Amino acid sequence: MLQKHGYNQENGMRRIAVLCVGLMYVSVLLAQNAVVEEAVTEVVCSSPTMAVQHFKTVTTIQNEHGASQALFLWSCSKNDKLTGFKGQVVDAAGRVIRKIKESNLSRTEYSPYLAIDDYKVYFDYTPPSYPVTVTYEWTVESRDNLIEFPSFCPQTDYDISVKKATYCLKAPKSMRVRYAIQNIDAQVHVADVENDKQTFALQVENLPALKKEAFSRPMNERLPLAWFAPTDFVYYGTKGSLDCWADYGKWEYGLIQGRDQLTEAERQELHQLTDGLKTDREKVEAIYHRLEKNTRYVAVLLGIGGQQPAPASHVSKSGFGDCKGLSNYMRAMLNEVGIVSHYTTISTTNRRLLSRFASVGQMNHVILQVPLQSDTLWLECTNPQLPMGYVHARIAGHDAIEISEHGGRLVRLPAYADSANVMHSTISIQLSNQGTADVKFEQQTTNSQYESTIPLQKMDGKERQSALLQMVHIPQAEVRQLELTEAGASIRLEADIKSQRYATQTGQRLMVPVCPIHRGYAVPNSNTERQEDIYLNMGYMDVDDISIHIPDGYEVEAKPKDMHVESVFGTFSFTLQEESQNVLVSIRLLMKSGTFPKALFPELASFIRTISASYNQKVVLKRI
Repeated sequence: MLQKHGYNQENGMRRIAVLCVGLMYVSVLLAQNAVVEEAVTEVVCSSPTMAVQHFKTVTTIQNEHGASQALFLWSCSKNDKLTGFKGQVVDAAGRVIRKIKESNLSRTEYSPYLAIDDYKVYFDYTPPSYPVTVTYEWTVESRDNLIEFPSFCPQTDYDISVKKATYCLKAPKSMRVRYAIQNIDAQVHVADVENDKQTFALQVENLPALKKEAFSRPMNERLPLAWFAPTDFVYYGTKGSLDCWADYGKWEYGLIQGRDQLTEAERQELHQLTDGLKTDREKVEAIYHRLEKNTRYVAVLLGIGGQQPAPASHVSKSGFGDCKGLSNYMRAMLNEVGIVSHYTTISTTNRRLLSRFASVGQMNHVILQVPLQSDTLWLECTNPQLPMGYVHARIAGHDAIEISEHGGRLVRLPAYADSANVMHSTISIQLSNQGTADVKFEQQTTNSQYESTIPLQKMDGKERQSALLQMVHIPQAEVRQLELTEAGASIRLEADIKSQRYATQTGQRLMVPVCPIHRGYAVPNSNTERQEDIYLNMGYMDVDDISIHIPDGYEVEAKPKDMHVESVFGTFSFTLQEESQNVLVSIRLLMKSGTFPKALFPELASFIRTISASYNQKVVLKRI
């Protein structure tokens, strides 16, 4: 009978194995914040200027941590119109507890930008209990803006697994659709169909959730993603090619042509400002400071779909602009005094651009490159309060596209050496025999570490004092004096602090912390298995020179031992010596940036544990 119904031992074992795998997968899914049951993207492009996009998402939200996945949010414009929408929410028993219509969507035109073409529609829903399954289905018509197609991004956050996600694009062969895949173990299937068109299909199943891990790459570099774009495009009336970055640059260069005109009065003012200066660098600096004085940043997402900068004359007259407008204005002013510069597009989130896949969506920012005879300057024109030529952390080491009359060229911005990102603290602690202390604190930060102290400059006196006390971790402390001095990419902080209980008194002894800064190091758990290699974004050097005055009537009874640790992740040294009535402490930490094998994570945890323990050591003083 068993054989008659197709059962045998081999088939039975196979079915049991499949059942076990299925149950294991269900248990994994239940451990996540949300599960994408189904995600569908269908794009039908009928011509270079017209496409209809249909989307569907079915998401089971397991707990309150996944509640954000219930939000529907979509950007629309006069060129991207929502033509259909429906949704529903189903509870754990399968009952529909909410029907959602297009009339339930809210619309907002609020934006931090001064001028913008688009608006957003949204439906914000908070589930009354968990789990619930939320379904959204919508259609969008796009016209005259097909510079790229919707991307395929089945996962959008940590702790979200995917059962099934599909993508299908149908477009004329003449558009020469290109695609690029990252972090996806699947292939795009290309097929010829009727009316001289092609389809591009991609499907993934059973994607495990990404786990947020300490010291790992940014989420946007880990998520699965597929890009699709036409080679030849029509965008808001302009035509171009994305066959390569050189072609992209030719199109961008065309957008900035004729937008560098200045008034005669401003041209004369620029020459009065710079004609007496000896070097091009001095001229660039003078004009950069003029930009700082006369303009401010306001995003203006108008003009060729937000891709074209405002004319230089408009920025000059209004006194504001976005990254495109301000960079173009700076370029126009430099051009007037005979200095060549290049409009440069870059991403503040993607460190690397796809070298073989040119697309507009990979960049979100514009800066200005100024090639001088002995150096190349990179100017951040949206924040000219930064020192001229300082390459800040959001662009340092990033790929960029230099735009010139020759087209686009893939370049890479410099990044400061790990040892050049310095925080040097000099601390003098005058300790009393009751454990109180007068602390003189001096700290100089440079390059990437300088950026962490920039916010102090914008604070009022009380806010600065509060921030300083969080930095130094001195108990029962009062800031009596605080001064900040900025010079280039460096800030010097000087403070006098009074502590009513720097040292802890225990009978005849004082327990004295050797270092009042760098507390609170979080030691990562090295016992769990990692998904990702180790990624340390910024290397740096911390230098601490500390002097502790021994009060009269006391002597050193116990002190920490000197140590020197070498690791693939950096070096750490701690030395302590007695000199007259002082304890002199010298601490040096060099932390290296880079990517390291995940197998070395226990070594990293051990290195951090050693550093943390050393910063928390104490000297024991005994009454004589």
